[in-house]
Amino acid sequence: MGKNDNFIIGGKKIKSRLIMGTALFPNLKILNNCLKVSNTDIVTVAIRRIDLANKEYFFDSIDRKYNFLPNTAGCFTQKEAVLTAELARECLETNWLKLELISDEET
Repeated sequence: MGKNDNFIIGGKKIKSRLIMGTALFPNLKILNNCLKVSNTDIVTVAIRRIDLANKEYFFDSIDRKYNFLPNTAGCFTQKEAVLTAELARECLETNWLKLELISDEET
Protein backbone atom coordinates (compact mmCIF):
# COMPACT_ATOMS: atom_id res chain seq x y z
CA MET A 1 0.00 0.00 0.00
CA GLY A 2 1.20 3.47 -0.84
CA LYS A 3 1.21 6.60 1.26
CA ASN A 4 -2.14 7.77 -0.11
CA ASP A 5 -4.07 4.54 0.44
CA ASN A 6 -6.04 6.01 3.36
CA PHE A 7 -9.80 5.74 3.23
CA ILE A 8 -12.70 7.21 5.16
CA ILE A 9 -15.24 5.21 7.19
CA GLY A 10 -17.91 7.09 9.11
CA GLY A 11 -15.95 10.30 8.78
CA LYS A 12 -12.75 8.78 10.21
CA LYS A 13 -9.51 8.50 8.26
CA ILE A 14 -8.33 4.90 8.23
CA LYS A 15 -4.76 4.00 7.25
CA SER A 16 -4.82 0.22 7.64
CA ARG A 17 -7.27 -2.22 6.10
CA LEU A 18 -6.48 -4.75 8.82
CA ILE A 19 -9.21 -5.11 11.44
CA MET A 20 -8.04 -6.84 14.61
CA GLY A 21 -10.22 -8.74 17.05
CA THR A 22 -9.63 -8.78 20.79
CA ALA A 23 -10.76 -12.32 21.63
CA LEU A 24 -8.57 -15.24 22.68
CA PHE A 25 -5.48 -13.31 23.76
CA PRO A 26 -4.06 -14.72 27.00
CA ASN A 27 -3.80 -11.26 28.57
CA LEU A 28 -4.14 -7.56 27.81
CA LYS A 29 -0.39 -6.98 27.60
CA ILE A 30 -0.06 -9.44 24.72
CA LEU A 31 -3.16 -7.98 23.06
CA ASN A 32 -1.70 -4.48 23.27
CA ASN A 33 1.62 -5.64 21.84
CA CYS A 34 -0.15 -7.35 18.93
CA LEU A 35 -2.25 -4.28 18.20
CA LYS A 36 0.83 -2.10 18.22
CA VAL A 37 2.88 -4.20 15.81
CA SER A 38 -0.10 -4.79 13.50
CA ASN A 39 -0.51 -1.05 12.77
CA THR A 40 -4.26 -1.56 12.72
CA ASP A 41 -6.65 1.34 13.15
CA ILE A 42 -9.82 -0.67 13.87
CA VAL A 43 -10.28 -3.06 16.79
CA THR A 44 -13.39 -5.21 17.25
CA VAL A 45 -14.72 -5.69 20.77
CA ALA A 46 -17.35 -8.22 21.86
CA ILE A 47 -19.31 -6.07 24.30
CA ARG A 48 -21.09 -8.98 26.00
CA ARG A 49 -17.84 -10.85 26.58
CA ILE A 50 -15.92 -8.13 28.41
CA ASP A 51 -15.19 -9.26 31.96
CA LEU A 52 -16.18 -6.24 34.03
CA ALA A 53 -15.19 -8.01 37.26
CA ASN A 54 -11.58 -8.36 36.10
CA LYS A 55 -9.20 -5.98 37.86
CA GLU A 56 -7.54 -5.28 34.52
CA TYR A 57 -10.43 -3.39 32.97
CA PHE A 58 -10.37 -3.75 29.19
CA PHE A 59 -11.00 -0.14 28.17
CA ASP A 60 -8.47 1.21 30.68
CA SER A 61 -5.85 -1.07 29.17
CA ILE A 62 -6.31 -0.45 25.44
CA ASP A 63 -4.96 2.69 23.79
CA ARG A 64 -7.80 5.01 22.78
CA LYS A 65 -6.05 5.82 19.50
CA TYR A 66 -7.82 2.82 17.98
CA ASN A 67 -11.27 3.04 16.43
CA PHE A 68 -13.33 0.54 18.37
CA LEU A 69 -15.80 -1.55 16.38
CA PRO A 70 -18.14 -3.05 18.97
CA ASN A 71 -19.83 -6.29 18.05
CA THR A 72 -22.82 -8.19 19.33
CA ALA A 73 -21.07 -11.56 19.66
CA GLY A 74 -22.89 -13.77 22.14
CA CYS A 75 -26.37 -12.47 21.27
CA PHE A 76 -29.03 -15.04 20.46
CA THR A 77 -31.96 -12.74 19.67
CA GLN A 78 -32.64 -9.48 17.87
CA LYS A 79 -33.64 -7.92 21.19
CA GLU A 80 -30.31 -8.86 22.80
CA ALA A 81 -28.39 -7.54 19.79
CA VAL A 82 -30.23 -4.21 19.78
CA LEU A 83 -29.71 -3.75 23.54
CA THR A 84 -26.02 -4.63 23.21
CA ALA A 85 -25.65 -2.23 20.27
CA GLU A 86 -27.26 0.58 22.27
CA LEU A 87 -24.98 -0.10 25.25
CA ALA A 88 -21.94 -0.12 22.95
CA ARG A 89 -22.97 3.18 21.38
CA GLU A 90 -23.22 4.80 24.81
CA CYS A 91 -20.10 3.21 26.25
CA LEU A 92 -17.82 3.81 23.26
CA GLU A 93 -19.51 6.90 21.82
CA THR A 94 -19.64 5.36 18.35
CA ASN A 95 -22.26 4.54 15.77
CA TRP A 96 -20.09 1.77 14.36
CA LEU A 97 -21.33 -1.78 14.87
CA LYS A 98 -20.45 -5.29 13.77
CA LEU A 99 -23.73 -7.20 14.03
CA GLU A 100 -23.50 -10.85 15.07
CA LEU A 101 -26.33 -13.21 16.01
CA ILE A 102 -25.92 -16.88 16.82
CA SER A 103 -28.61 -19.50 16.66
CA ASP A 104 -27.31 -21.78 19.41
CA GLU A 105 -24.32 -22.25 21.70
CA GLU A 106 -22.71 -24.76 19.33
CA THR A 107 -22.54 -22.27 16.46
